[in-house]
Amino acid sequence: MSDTTLPPTFSRHPLLWLAVCFALGIALGHVFEIRSFVSLFIAGILALGCIVRLNAALFLLPAAFVSLGTLSFAIQNQSIAENRIKRIYDQGGIYSGEPVEIEGVLIRFPEPAYEGTFLLLRGEKLIYKNADVEVSGNVRLFFPGDKNVDEGAFDQLNLGYGSRLRIYTRLEREERFQNPGVGSRIEILDQQGIDATGTVKSGFLIENLGEESVFLPLAWIYEQRQRLIYEFRDRFSAPTAGVMIASLMGDQHFLDRQTSEVFRDGGTFHVLVISGLHITFIGGLTIWIVSYFVRRRVFQFILAVGFLWAYTFAVGLEAPVVRASIMFTVLLFSRVIYRESSQLNALGFCVLLLLAWRPADLFSASFQLTVVSVAAIVGCAIPLIVKWRAIGSWTPTARHPLPPNVSKYVRAFCDFLYWNDADWKIENRRQIWSANLYKARTPEWLTSPNVQSVISHIFEGLTVSIIVQIWMLPLLVIYFNRVSPVSVLLNLWVGLLLAAESFCSVFTVLIAAFSEWLAAPLSGLTEVMNSLMMLVPAWFSDNRLASFRLPTYTGELKWIYPLFSAWVVTAAVGIFKWDPFDPALQAGNTRRRSLSTCLLCTLALALVIVFHPYSAPAPDGRLTVDFLDVGQGDSALVTFPNGVTMLVDGGGRVDYRASDRDFEPDIRRIGESVVSAFLWAKGYSHIDYIVVTHADADHIQGLNDVARNFDIGLALVGETPVYDPEFSEFMRVLESEGIAIAAVHRGDEFSIGGATVQILNRKDDASANTSANDSSVVLKITLGNRAFLLTGDIEREAENELLADSSLDLRADVIKVPHHGSRTSSTDGFVNRVRANTAVISVSRRSRFGHPHPEIVARWRESGASVVTTGEKGTITIRTDGNDLQINRFLP
Repeated sequence: MSDTTLPPTFSRHPLLWLAVCFALGIALGHVFEIRSFVSLFIAGILALGCIVRLNAALFLLPAAFVSLGTLSFAIQNQSIAENRIKRIYDQGGIYSGEPVEIEGVLIRFPEPAYEGTFLLLRGEKLIYKNADVEVSGNVRLFFPGDKNVDEGAFDQLNLGYGSRLRIYTRLEREERFQNPGVGSRIEILDQQGIDATGTVKSGFLIENLGEESVFLPLAWIYEQRQRLIYEFRDRFSAPTAGVMIASLMGDQHFLDRQTSEVFRDGGTFHVLVISGLHITFIGGLTIWIVSYFVRRRVFQFILAVGFLWAYTFAVGLEAPVVRASIMFTVLLFSRVIYRESSQLNALGFCVLLLLAWRPADLFSASFQLTVVSVAAIVGCAIPLIVKWRAIGSWTPTARHPLPPNVSKYVRAFCDFLYWNDADWKIENRRQIWSANLYKARTPEWLTSPNVQSVISHIFEGLTVSIIVQIWMLPLLVIYFNRVSPVSVLLNLWVGLLLAAESFCSVFTVLIAAFSEWLAAPLSGLTEVMNSLMMLVPAWFSDNRLASFRLPTYTGELKWIYPLFSAWVVTAAVGIFKWDPFDPALQAGNTRRRSLSTCLLCTLALALVIVFHPYSAPAPDGRLTVDFLDVGQGDSALVTFPNGVTMLVDGGGRVDYRASDRDFEPDIRRIGESVVSAFLWAKGYSHIDYIVVTHADADHIQGLNDVARNFDIGLALVGETPVYDPEFSEFMRVLESEGIAIAAVHRGDEFSIGGATVQILNRKDDASANTSANDSSVVLKITLGNRAFLLTGDIEREAENELLADSSLDLRADVIKVPHHGSRTSSTDGFVNRVRANTAVISVSRRSRFGHPHPEIVARWRESGASVVTTGEKGTITIRTDGNDLQINRFLP
């Protein structure tokens, strides 16, 4: 296709534009579910039109790629085999959690983890209710073997890459926390290529049927990776080993919670996830080393790419790593064939390749973050740096005989960064003409080559980091609800020291194979580097200077994010086209004014996103209670008619392991990933009241994260069991966050926005022998003719005490059923006294305690109440204006 048929901007970057069109087609296919034959027909007609009418190719070719995008997405969705494990479970052929036997082959070595081992199995047969079913798809199984009595049985299996196994387990494929704003677990598993998960409780439930033939070099790579993981774990302290295993081996199971939180808080957690940063560093380092021994570029390419892809296989062929390796391979190949290809064009080709491979990745956070960060670098940061270098190193040439047409301040700063007076003197002596150039005066020690080079590289690194942060702002808020201004600096600090620490740790392991005595100093140096790397991020984190949490805009205001991105791209185009040597570019020039307008609009929208003045919902005059799905636990958000918010409990996860263990794994916390995510999705950054009904972990633990993530007005507590570890931790968090505390007692009553809140829990002089559950704070919230009763985990004794007080009005339209529907609560007398219309049971879909007990559910139903559970229906929202009662469920 000749350049005359397309405008210059299209012909210079055709693959970039075609990639955009292809992605648009995938998005359209996702929204409208266009059938594959329709997309194929349209794409064929458009392609034929391009051949017949070349002058119309400018319009027809992009449209054809839009159709190809919808076609690829439809093919991916329709190509799921009938016997695929995820399809069988999604269609109800087998219910999640049912006991099955699965037979298949390990597609990598067993993955060591803290207190256990992960097995990734390619399923081939399922045995369910004595019926054999041929299946396909991958399952991930966890064997909690570190403290298991039959761990020896697991070790004797001698499992490895290619082992054929038959395993008895319960495969699960289901959502766990079904609330607005909480990510889909099934979508995450699908993006990882995993159909189902499960736990193998005993080594005796695994049978090794033999070994399948495997690709031996790959088996060797997997074996060495496993050996390195064990070496790092046994040789270094837990924090250091966790960082090294995650950043080099791609296994995050050994990261401790404190270290992970410091990295997340400082916006540097991405260095612990093998992605484009690692692949670029490893690939560039490999090329640098290989170039010392091999001169021809084609052999450099073969050796470097071979090593890079071996590493990609070793860390498990995770999609982000494969994406980064593909991008690096494409860019390196262009170097081999001596093509000065556009980086934007190369980016477009990579995106086309990746989306053709896995179209649904367009909707994954990992893909979006990767593409946006690379686009920010090659489309904005690098062009801007190249222009600054040209300004600072300008000398008269035939192409640019006049100095750059920029302000004196920009010219002076660029001169400081890039001007080399010694080189200019040499160049000036070579010419038949002579010239005097006047540059900004700078102290001589600052312009020495070594100092100037360090300063310029630091400045360029900061520039790249700032631009990437700006481009990714919407994604950081939408996916992580976190913005870290200091990450601009911390990325440089952490990146440099992590690279040095990685070299030191690898050399430690290599030298230890020959001499432990020689390896000991290197092992100590690795620990020192890790401590030094953590020092600065930990200081910022401890002083609450590292990051702040943000809610997201919802409804119509959610369009602020694509609008911001549009202005960012427009500003980037202006920067890309900016020619500092254009003599026509004066202060009043239209292009200059347009670029300034784009930058100002980008800044204004960034401020609206960061300070979120319009994110919280406006008061609507109704009393609303959201009963959250937090699994086995309680959490309810009360929104009063005037907009005041009260969070009653925050869920949590009971840990039955030893409480004195030194290592706390970095596991998903309900207070962060469920309760906080729900509140951010609602648009809140401030909660007026938090109420802890009692000190059980499944009620109080999540409030710790809420207290850290939100501005809290007042914490309300009932009994204060100071020796309880969960309550002590809660009090410590409140103190560190400066949150005021108030105790509530039986008989307390106050009004909020026209609604009345009554405290009905047991009297302060009640028997000290009562259970912690019976000390729960009980709230009755009344608006007009409607009442809600929130009962915590009270049991029979507390219920009887409430019944004994005839002056108490326990009648309520809606009740949060006590103690998750346990048979120790909801006595006949209590149920009949409340006479609720709706009984909400906060419980997981499959409770380890058997909650809710069938007889309790039947008792509430017999009383005339409609019973709903959060585990089955997700968030249950009940609203009233004092007369009506509206009930909405997250799931139908």
